[in-house]
Amino acid sequence: VDNNSKDGTRALVEIFCQEHKRFRYIFEPKQGLSNARNAGIGEAKGEIIAFVDDDVTVDQNWLHNLTEQLHDGQWAGAGGRIRAQQDFKLPEWVRIEGPFAMGGSLAALFDRGDEARELFEPPYGTNMAYRKSMFEKYGHFRTDLGRSADNLIGKEDTEFGERLLRAGERLWYAPSAIIYHPLLPERLTKKYFLAWWFGCGQAMIREKGVQPGRWGIPRHVLTSGMVVLSALRWLRTWNPAERFFWKCWTWMYAGKTLENYRKAR
Repeated sequence: VDNNSKDGTRALVEIFCQEHKRFRYIFEPKQGLSNARNAGIGEAKGEIIAFVDDDVTVDQNWLHNLTEQLHDGQWAGAGGRIRAQQDFKLPEWVRIEGPFAMGGSLAALFDRGDEARELFEPPYGTNMAYRKSMFEKYGHFRTDLGRSADNLIGKEDTEFGERLLRAGERLWYAPSAIIYHPLLPERLTKKYFLAWWFGCGQAMIREKGVQPGRWGIPRHVLTSGMVVLSALRWLRTWNPAERFFWKCWTWMYAGKTLENYRKAR
């Protein structure tokens, strides 16, 4: 699916489609990741739809291992492992494990161990598959969520998985379905992390709806004092990882407040 590109994508892909007849080119003019995915779902002919990002490398058995449990109807969907494509060194101000972990900011990573088992959390869009009947039964990806242009508002992939789990559907974890995701240098910067957490706060309001409160601040945030608490911890803590963790939480609450104010108006 070509999501409204203005370059030579169409000409290039159509040459590829002529050589590989199983591929088809679709143009989706509505900007946004969810719009593109939904267009692909609508055009897909198969019973199982697998999703992968455009910048990853997949293991040679990825597709088989990801989808092999989805043919008998017991499992609604599956998620696989997402590993870093290259060795990398985390900055001193970020942790992906422990009490101040911020691995969610690096959606390029998803690893729940070596055991194939039931998955009780939604997989990431970088490496997931669902039976097409799930979209027919529960709807498509929400278009008010998902990246569009330069914004970092996400959660369209996990929201769909959570929707299925709430309805009692079952998901499968396939550790042998491995993809390798590059960790770009620009994503290992404080600027990116803060923007990601701000967008996360916005996505939370869009997902749950407008929260009652005052001055745009949701009531549960006001009564719990979490905005003040996270800001104070950010300003008073000198451990780099803990300090940045609370700064990111402050940015998340700022994103929630701004989006709540906008939606309320």
